[in-house]
Amino acid sequence: MKNLFLLSLLSMSCLASAAPPADQDSWPMTISGAKERIALPDQHRKMWPEEFYNYMQAYSLSNGMTLSVFHRGLTMYAALDGQARHKIVAVTGNTFVAVDQQLKMTINLHENGDASGELYMVIPAQRLSNGDVVSEKLVRIAFR
Repeated sequence: MKNLFLLSLLSMSCLASAAPPADQDSWPMTISGAKERIALPDQHRKMWPEEFYNYMQAYSLSNGMTLSVFHRGLTMYAALDGQARHKIVAVTGNTFVAVDQQLKMTINLHENGDASGELYMVIPAQRLSNGDVVSEKLVRIAFR
């Protein structure tokens, strides 16, 4: 199931790079360059639960997936469509990075209750059934 999810997301990123979108934010974008990584800063910002509370919700992404941000005790997490959760820390007031360096998100909350932003996620390298290897990719997905 996890492999199907990753292959679907990878296929969508390939389509995004092949088709000329009318609106850039409506497509996942593969970030080129092998050196592109999600970096976990040496120091992160302490965010109290009441400050984090406004970010705890489900966000619709431009690729149809849902990003859920939540907490367990004093620990903050993010997960995509029920996949494995990632422990996150605040880098700034609205930017969060997964401790495992697999996700980075910027969430802009608006006064009308809407949110915008972007999610960067690592798609791990995959070995296809024909023996080919698809290398690891960093993908950018916008919020709807």
